[in-house]
Amino acid sequence: MFNKIFNLLIALLLFSVMFMAIDDSYRVWAGKEEAIPVSIEELAGGPDIRYGIFSDFIFSFELLSLLLLAALIGSLYIAKKEA
Repeated sequence: MFNKIFNLLIALLLFSVMFMAIDDSYRVWAGKEEAIPVSIEELAGGPDIRYGIFSDFIFSFELLSLLLLAALIGSLYIAKKEA
């Protein structure tokens, strides 16, 4: 019973994070006042992306790497369990 509740909480947490990310991206593309305007030069900049990932967005980058690692370990566990 505890596992089902725990899994439900994790699923709701991931859904809320994805919903907030989609909502924020909509604000950027819709041009609302609280969004930061993004130009093509900023999106296409090579060095700026590298510096942004490892300075401004380091927490998101690390969180994504842990999520991908958990997905990899989970898929290996499921594959081993079935074999």
